[in-house]
Amino acid sequence: MTDEAQRDLEQKALRNVRSLVDKIESEDRKGNQKQLVAVIAIVAIVAVLAAVYLVSRSKSADINKGPAIEIPPPKPPPKS
Repeated sequence: MTDEAQRDLEQKALRNVRSLVDKIESEDRKGNQKQLVAVIAIVAIVAVLAAVYLVSRSKSADINKGPAIEIPPPKPPPKS
């Protein structure tokens, strides 16, 4: 095999390896983006659920309060 043919084979192999590396990096970036979107979605859902819980809790506390009940002071004992 000539030096030129050997060089051509090496360059072709390097291009193939580089192509595979680029493909793997691209898939990794897509995977990282999907994970980031999933984390953001989970955080958003938890925040919404927490807000709904707090609002419903405060409304139920307001409903349970109702009007204040006034308790009269005790009557003094009769004098003898």
